[in-house]
Amino acid sequence: MFLNKVAIITGSSGGIGKATAVGLAEQGASIVINGRNQAKLELVKIELDQMGFNVLAVAADITSYEECQRLMQETVNHFGKIDILVNNASLTMNDSFENLHPDIFSKVFISNTLGTIMPTKAVLPFVKLTKGSVMFISSLAGLHGLPAGSAYCAGKMSLTAFWQSMRIELQSTGVHFGICYVSFTQNDESKRMLSSDGKLVPIEKRPKILKQSQEQVSSAIIKSIKKRRAKVVLSVFGKITERVFRYFPRLVLFIIVSSSKKRYS
Repeated sequence: MFLNKVAIITGSSGGIGKATAVGLAEQGASIVINGRNQAKLELVKIELDQMGFNVLAVAADITSYEECQRLMQETVNHFGKIDILVNNASLTMNDSFENLHPDIFSKVFISNTLGTIMPTKAVLPFVKLTKGSVMFISSLAGLHGLPAGSAYCAGKMSLTAFWQSMRIELQSTGVHFGICYVSFTQNDESKRMLSSDGKLVPIEKRPKILKQSQEQVSSAIIKSIKKRRAKVVLSVFGKITERVFRYFPRLVLFIIVSSSKKRYS
């Protein structure tokens, strides 16, 4: 399915992004890994090269349109085309809006909005030529606002509106636009999120029973691209949660408020 395809995965120096890059490469795709840290990317590239994959590493700030244009052009210069863009990169945070410094809110929000919008804008001329796919990686936090995650939730929710607009505006081009709402996922030990003052702190632990592995998530993303699905909500927990959010909003509010009282009392 992906033989001779060229895929760019943003935020792919670790986590879901790296797993998705590996999964696509295993199915024959040439892959472009992306992040801000060139040294870290090169280490990942060496690892993937040793696995026999065809890999290009391009460091770029994907919230910048000019940087995204460079990312796309370097990909085309190297591989000749672009078939797939997986918009995976994002930042998260953990504190109340009241405590959150405005600059940190902006940083997280921009990462989750412009960090998807700008790569999509830059890739359009290329995926229109190949009638390719553009995937948006959202979250259950993009279905309902959660405490201590205002900037992240706002950013992820905005992706739904953007995805809907793209599907309508570009329906005649043959480009596939998909969105994936990721549930709780196993994180790299080194992964961090931003505190209210901008410090990097460990990700909060979630019950193991609710977590999907990175490979399970990447497999679902790849399957969505292969089947050209418009929307997918991951995990049994995620699917149940999505339906509860939709049909029982008062119950959801009660549960969230009750579970948050101790933290915000």
